[in-house]
Amino acid sequence: MKLHHRVLALGMAAVMALALTACSPKKVAQDMVIGMVQALGFTTADEEEDEATETMATEGGSITYPEGFDASGTNALLQDGTLYLSFKDMQYYSTDFFTPAGDTVTVTSYGSIDATTSYTAYKVALWELSEDGTTTSYVAGSTIYFTISSDETCYTYDIGGLTPGKKYKARVSFDSTVARVTGGMTISGLTDDALVQTEDDDT
Repeated sequence: MKLHHRVLALGMAAVMALALTACSPKKVAQDMVIGMVQALGFTTADEEEDEATETMATEGGSITYPEGFDASGTNALLQDGTLYLSFKDMQYYSTDFFTPAGDTVTVTSYGSIDATTSYTAYKVALWELSEDGTTTSYVAGSTIYFTISSDETCYTYDIGGLTPGKKYKARVSFDSTVARVTGGMTISGLTDDALVQTEDDDT
């Protein structure tokens, strides 16, 4: 559903809820609104990416950036089937859309934080671009957690179940509200098709 249609539908749901409070208990009205919101697809990217079981990347792998790549800030480069990424003071970051060469990509990453927090890992999740290029959908089971380290220790994981030739993006996020992540990442197993930028998506 397009975003402006969703906003209109949500507004109608809110008006209906206000009318219901005049003759219904408050909890009933709230439950009806929640049901409508969920039915209309109003869930945040974080909520969609939260799996019942957290899957942790395993220690291993390494990252060597191509010559000339500036890893001091937030940058990206696709070269020889690998997407190289660096991020600085990151809470949320989405790549451009890439194309897997097969049904599996390998994600390798390291990251450190700038403040003390109870969170010990940041997460990476994949989103698939629709055929018409207008919306994205979360790839079920693709959320992987990467342990934070202070010495650039790499962690790696193979994410499978993809469709070769389709477009995907990786969304990197850190749930802490007091700390940010600085680090690097590679996503390998890609074609060298040009990255696609799409602003009109629902994430």
